Amino acid sequence: MTVTMGWRQRKDQGSGGTALIWLLLTPVMLGLMFGGIAVGWRMYGSNLELDAANAGAREAALYPASADRGQLAAEAFLARAGSGTLTDTSVQVTINGTEVVVIVTGKTPVLPGTVTRQAAVSVETLP
Repeated sequence: MTVTMGWRQRKDQGSGGTALIWLLLTPVMLGLMFGGIAVGWRMYGSNLELDAANAGAREAALYPASADRGQLAAEAFLARAGSGTLTDTSVQVTINGTEVVVIVTGKTPVLPGTVTRQAAVSVETLP
């Protein structure tokens, strides 16, 4: 009795092309997945720094303008919202006449390098 194979059995007994494709695609797919997570984490840290700079600038611009009040507000925001996301943070507040500029710098734990964000607000004045 002769047993003949159908076209599916003959195709699967080929050269192992399917295994080779998965061998090549798996590192690419994992790299894209973890790279996307790392970039998202970095963007989240950058947005936290921008929010901290905005909070500090708004607080420092209140009449009477105070750089110390703005720095405390930005540092409090970073302590509350940025713990575990940002490390080595620093806040610089400068008042130049009618404008408050707050610069927040920090590092995210996933990707190397520092992230710097700044916010500028006009100082409140009495009419």
